[in-house]
Amino acid sequence: MTHSTPGSESVTTKLDMVQQFVDLAGEHLAGEPAMENARTVAERSADRLRLARGFTTIALAGTTGSGKSSMFNAFTTIDRSPAGILRPTTSEPYACVWGSLTYADELLDWLGVSSRRRFTRESALDANDEVGLRGMILLDLPDVDSVEPRHRAEVDRLLHLVDVVIWICDPQKYGDQLVHEGYLRQLASSREGLIVALNQTDRLQPAQLPKVGADLRQLLDDGGLSKVPLVPTSATGEVPALPAAKRGPIKPKPGPFIAERSPRGHSGVSALRSLLEPMILRGTLAEESVDRDLTASIADLSKLVGGPVSPPSINPLVRGLSSAGTDAARIQQTIQAYAASASVGLPGPWASAVEQAARSRLNELPAALGQAVAFADAQRPRRMWLPGGKKRADQKTEVVLRAEIDKVALRYIVEPVRRALAAYERSRTTLS
Repeated sequence: MTHSTPGSESVTTKLDMVQQFVDLAGEHLAGEPAMENARTVAERSADRLRLARGFTTIALAGTTGSGKSSMFNAFTTIDRSPAGILRPTTSEPYACVWGSLTYADELLDWLGVSSRRRFTRESALDANDEVGLRGMILLDLPDVDSVEPRHRAEVDRLLHLVDVVIWICDPQKYGDQLVHEGYLRQLASSREGLIVALNQTDRLQPAQLPKVGADLRQLLDDGGLSKVPLVPTSATGEVPALPAAKRGPIKPKPGPFIAERSPRGHSGVSALRSLLEPMILRGTLAEESVDRDLTASIADLSKLVGGPVSPPSINPLVRGLSSAGTDAARIQQTIQAYAASASVGLPGPWASAVEQAARSRLNELPAALGQAVAFADAQRPRRMWLPGGKKRADQKTEVVLRAEIDKVALRYIVEPVRRALAAYERSRTTLS
């Protein structure tokens, strides 16, 4: 089931770019949100590309009582995921594979699905009825509003790993603020594979369905989710037929739901199935999902770099240290001035990294400068009674002291700064 796609090389190249940037800049930009996210994305993408790419992972997510498990059973036509109204019902994810379970095992291990909660859907009795879903791994997730914190943590983990999220809403709680602000808007901002299903529509009267659907559609649009498809579903019965549009001179408004329906499978999920089948048929959604994550990460990392830079002259630094002696406050001022000159043109995080590098051995500097002064004094000529002797001694001592302070500046300040700037330059070129 391995697929070779034109974007494979591009995805690999992007992964290399992110990994190299993390390796080069990780030491200097530790704690930077874009860096931490890039590290996570690189690890997750490398794992996903290593596993079977032909499978499309699809998660059913939602709140308690929305009917996720019933929807899962309607898709599989096998009651494997327990449905009920008790909290929580689904404590661990269930997975159903359309295709070879053996081939999907490693991917399911990575997703963290227990071997006791995974099974395959297709059999010889299906003929080609399920061919449109071949390659799908359907997951039933725990409730996002579970009273068990570990269940919510498991949901949050899996939502970042799957290729498509189907958010199941019910007619009673479809306007839940937790759902719209805590999950849907965040998911839509980071992925294209998001579908919202208004479930349990068999409990609505035909005249109620378009009103509830229009209200949910408006909530989605107001939240910036106008491109997210909305489908009516029912895991236990038929979706009510929408009333016919009234005829007249005014063109009727478009309905809130997609109109496509699949002729196969449970009738209550036919609209949802019609959306999923083309995605699964492409067999590239996993790679597209990885590509999207990497592209977003590269865009974030690009904000951390600018134009080329080079180390500034060391002369002002040496002069400043020479005049500072062992005065800690003046030493810090001199270092800060050098770090500022080295950071010209750098984005904020790298400027902070350069300043931190310049100050990395600050505690050792007073002693090192004191040793430089002592060494220069020890080299001072002693025959100062000769004509011009004191002047020559002062000049020689100044030359020796300058050379020693130059060494101290290079070792304790300049070299750490140059390493930071070199890391910046190498990181910058990885994204070009």
